[in-house]
Amino acid sequence: MLLESFFQSYGLIIILLVAFALIMLYYFFRNKKFQQTEFDFQNSLKVGDKVKTYSGFYGVVEKITETTDGKVVTLKLGENSFIDVDIRALMGIDYKELVVENPVEKIEEQPEQVELEKVEPETIEEPKFEEEEQAEKKTKRTTKKSE
Repeated sequence: MLLESFFQSYGLIIILLVAFALIMLYYFFRNKKFQQTEFDFQNSLKVGDKVKTYSGFYGVVEKITETTDGKVVTLKLGENSFIDVDIRALMGIDYKELVVENPVEKIEEQPEQVELEKVEPETIEEPKFEEEEQAEKKTKRTTKKSE
């Protein structure tokens, strides 16, 4: 009896607290997995890797320097342009490849021109209403009589 009145009073609160705890555990383990993959990526990074940053830069790793704030990566962005970024600003390794189109193959692959026949549209009779039909019959009768 005492247990029943306790659950009537606090049952909903207990259920909500348990659900909240389960959601927090799920996000904790999910975040831990994400942190582990980031840690593995940062430790496997080496000079010469093509990388992309969260801010949209693509570059090649020139140098990795250990500082008091963490690792700093020097990226070569172009011919003579370098940038220093925190290692946490790197999104991942760039696996994209350049697409090279051969314009000679495109010209050869064009299909032959085919001439299409011209088709005359068919005439469709519009439906006539009873009044129009009667008027048409009267005009036919009058034309027959006059002939």
